[in-house]
Amino acid sequence: VVNIFLQSFKTAINSEELDRPESYEQVLFYLQLIKEGRLIIRKTREPNHAKLYIFLISEGANIIRDTIFITGSSNLTRAGLTEQNELNVEISDYGTAEVKEYFETLWRSAVRITEEEKVKQQIIQIIENESIFSSVSPYEAYVFTLKSFLDTQTTKEIKLSSLRELMEKKGYVPYEYQLDAIKLAYTIINEYNGVIIADVVGLGKSIIACAVARLLRTRGIVICPPGIMGDKETKKYGWYKYLEDFGLYDWEIFSSGKLEIALERVRTSDEFEVIIIDEAHKYRNQDTRSYEILKNICINKKVILLTATPFSNTPSDIFSLLKLFTVPGKSKLSLYNDLDFKFREYKKVFARLADIRKYYNSNDPLKQSRAITYYQNFFGSSDVDLEKVRERARYLADEIRSTIQPVLIRRNRLDLKSDPDYQNEIQSLSQVEDPQELFYELTPEQSKFYDKVVSEYFGTEGKFTGAIYRPYSYEEEGKDEDYDEGEDYPNNKRDKQTREKQIERLSQINLYDFMRRLLVKRFESSFGAFQHSLQNFLNIHNKVLQFIEKTGKYILKRDLLEKIYELEPEEIEKELQEFVNNLETLETEKSSYNKVYEIEKFRFRENFLEDIKNDITLFEGLLEEINRLELTNNDPKATEIAKKIPEMIETHDKTEPPRKVVIFTEYIDTANHLEQQLKTLLPNKYKTRILKIIGKLSDERYDALLKNFDASLNPSDQENQYDILITTDRLSEGFNLNRAGAVVNYDIPWNPTRVIQRVGRINRISKKVFNSLYIYNFFPTEQGAEFVRSKQIAQQKMFLIHNALGEDAKIFEPDEEPNPSKLYTKLNTNPDEIEPESTYTTIKKEFSEIKNRDPEVIERIAKLPPRIKSAKIYHENNLFVFVRKGRSIFVRVKNYDEQKTKELPFEEALDYIRCKPEEKRTPFSDKFWENYKEIRQNLQSIIESSSRLWQEAKNSIETILKTLPEELNSYKTFLEMLREDIVYYRTLSDYTVRRIRDLQLDKQSEYREFKKVVDDLRKELGENYLDPIRESDLAIKPEVIITIENIKSANEQEVSQ
Repeated sequence: VVNIFLQSFKTAINSEELDRPESYEQVLFYLQLIKEGRLIIRKTREPNHAKLYIFLISEGANIIRDTIFITGSSNLTRAGLTEQNELNVEISDYGTAEVKEYFETLWRSAVRITEEEKVKQQIIQIIENESIFSSVSPYEAYVFTLKSFLDTQTTKEIKLSSLRELMEKKGYVPYEYQLDAIKLAYTIINEYNGVIIADVVGLGKSIIACAVARLLRTRGIVICPPGIMGDKETKKYGWYKYLEDFGLYDWEIFSSGKLEIALERVRTSDEFEVIIIDEAHKYRNQDTRSYEILKNICINKKVILLTATPFSNTPSDIFSLLKLFTVPGKSKLSLYNDLDFKFREYKKVFARLADIRKYYNSNDPLKQSRAITYYQNFFGSSDVDLEKVRERARYLADEIRSTIQPVLIRRNRLDLKSDPDYQNEIQSLSQVEDPQELFYELTPEQSKFYDKVVSEYFGTEGKFTGAIYRPYSYEEEGKDEDYDEGEDYPNNKRDKQTREKQIERLSQINLYDFMRRLLVKRFESSFGAFQHSLQNFLNIHNKVLQFIEKTGKYILKRDLLEKIYELEPEEIEKELQEFVNNLETLETEKSSYNKVYEIEKFRFRENFLEDIKNDITLFEGLLEEINRLELTNNDPKATEIAKKIPEMIETHDKTEPPRKVVIFTEYIDTANHLEQQLKTLLPNKYKTRILKIIGKLSDERYDALLKNFDASLNPSDQENQYDILITTDRLSEGFNLNRAGAVVNYDIPWNPTRVIQRVGRINRISKKVFNSLYIYNFFPTEQGAEFVRSKQIAQQKMFLIHNALGEDAKIFEPDEEPNPSKLYTKLNTNPDEIEPESTYTTIKKEFSEIKNRDPEVIERIAKLPPRIKSAKIYHENNLFVFVRKGRSIFVRVKNYDEQKTKELPFEEALDYIRCKPEEKRTPFSDKFWENYKEIRQNLQSIIESSSRLWQEAKNSIETILKTLPEELNSYKTFLEMLREDIVYYRTLSDYTVRRIRDLQLDKQSEYREFKKVVDDLRKELGENYLDPIRESDLAIKPEVIITIENIKSANEQEVSQ
């Protein structure tokens, strides 16, 4: 009875309804009475539900009556007396003796609670140390906060002994960091319906995914790039090997280029319940047909996303990944449920901060004015301080990381080296040495030409006009400055037609910019690739001009940009060539995807034709100049690498094998050009030891690759026929190349994660071959320059390229200010140092140190419940409320001086509450309870907001439902489901929503187009696709777990006044 009472008492004393100032006064008052022996408690042996309250009136006040009792349906609680409909009767004139006797009978037989010293002390202990009324020091509150964060990573208890055995049997080492990730991913996917496994290259994402799939004990499919599918017959490599190794025999694999086939397979069978998507970051644009198909494949499935680059993109890109398995309108990842709104806000801030940095000093008065307005909105001043902009960008990045942390598994090598649980098992990792610069020398004339190409010809204000990619700019005058992508629908007064024109114009400008940057990157890659591109562009422009002169028309496919963005680099020019070759066919096709321009109606007709001719002249002139300067026949870059390769191979420790070399390039044309050059320039003994892997991997070439470069292969099956591997970035994903000890970046990977991926191919945790691994980067310089001068020249040339590439170069973080020196340093940063250790690892290390240093603090906080409170002296007056929702911890902070409440990233909030063990607790300020109450009440707020596109789709579908003719009644239920999704759940892709928005009831065509679109949607989504989402328990109530008040000292209060 006592134990049951104590447990019940502990639950009751920590109830949410007691979390108010009156309760703190009352409980502490009763606690004092218990300590003094003035409040005596006994517990009936059997449950007793009588509602009887007896009051004995003290002498002197008992003139009329000495006893009163109350009976009825109420408990004497706040709810019982004030909120519920209860009936109670007060009696004093009869029955008091019987009531007293009834009480005394129960009292005599009841179990003593406070009269037993041991039990009394237990009650005191619960109130003082295990309840919301505990007096918690600021340091204890801080440590409790750390513990609460680490608790979000707790996993389900899963037995992995059979999985360990299977892994060992198949030749995998079951590392603890992988087993922990398997348990965590399994826990997350069961709670959130999906997980993002984003460990850096070489740490075994595919192994973790397959192990989780095995634990889920159901059937599924894998979607991955074709190059890493593997061989279906032999199952020797790629995903076919992984599925075979982990006994996933009934799983199927689909190429990322065959999504429609995968959708049909999943749609026609209810056996597939899990979807693994490798290289998931490629699906970053949800306003494309391929994303729409992928989203429909994932509907109501468990989804495992694999990517090594979760943070290298924009907020929209990250949201696209989350949307593959979350329900954005009812999300556990947002404090206020609406994840869609949250990421639209992130997107808006991201875009506007970028505009400030780009245009605050612009010569264009409109762009500058817009940038200044944005700055004023953010910071309340028109004097632009870029440091404030960078700080706000850092804050945004932290916010986004904090938002996705509950569904993300992300460890880099630094995390494993620093983590107290894993550091011992990864000591076998090779040391990645800092990249070495290799300079290839240009003649003064070649150097001048290099700079002209990058800035004068293909820079942002260069001679290349790209007219054929942006005909809208010549058809009619338009300004993109008025279009604000971040603006929400309710504030936008522009009519739909004008907005669509602006979107079309911007899309074409982006296409032109993409082509311009492509030429710059291919020029930096190799003179051979650049020459090949110039010839292709020349052919394309000549054909376009001939078509215009013949027909007076020009056609641009609206989805050309979408397709090009999703293609591998080497496929882009092929797609362009195919598009131009089919111009005459497109002219006769009637498709909403094709925009037909009548040149005679162009406002700037002559300019359009003149600019096409000027581009043709530019290409012809550049081709002549390349030949004259002998940049391909006598290639200085290829000549330099040919000198260095023998040195790379032959320089190795005597205890290690010869060091094979992998040369990475982004482009097939560069690989082909380099192979030809090396076969001429290398010493004879190496000319036949070159293996080139490009395009689709044949069985023969795969065997050669495996036997010559994969150290995990059985030694008896290994060969030594090749020392040099030339390949594209296709091999930077999913292959072991660890018999190579050096990586050469023949062209600069402008996205730093590319470097991590490339080096990750030779730095495999499963098999160490070399103690040190080397990276070589190639830079242009001028003949005769000594090292320091060479470096300066290289810095300037790389900075010219960086400026030409603009946002396509993702070298700098949003909060960094680029300059030549910083850029060069960034390009030569050790890939193991590109990304710092994660917040989780940092907190885990700190908590571990506290555990060893202050074990009594850990013991004390282990007993604390949620909703603890503390206060300390600080140089600001503010209140921090930490709120748990699912596996997320949100932080709401109220600054008393500014009277503002905002959400703060968890790691940033730690800086405000961190303190030393000796920090004294201070009484709460007189503002504490009113602000605490306000924040708690606001946790229940609901945000309702839609983007323009979604609002327009809602309006469109509501109009259709109101005017739906009788013969289309069979569509009504599905249309109502679509509307419900758009309003409440928001699971659809933007591409799908755009199709819904454009629906029209065209009676003249007998509603053919309407029927086709809705039938297609019904087929792809499923007739009742929303039912499982409606039925799932999506509502999780946020729970306050920690509150800490910072209070200015009396001296600081006086100074601030």
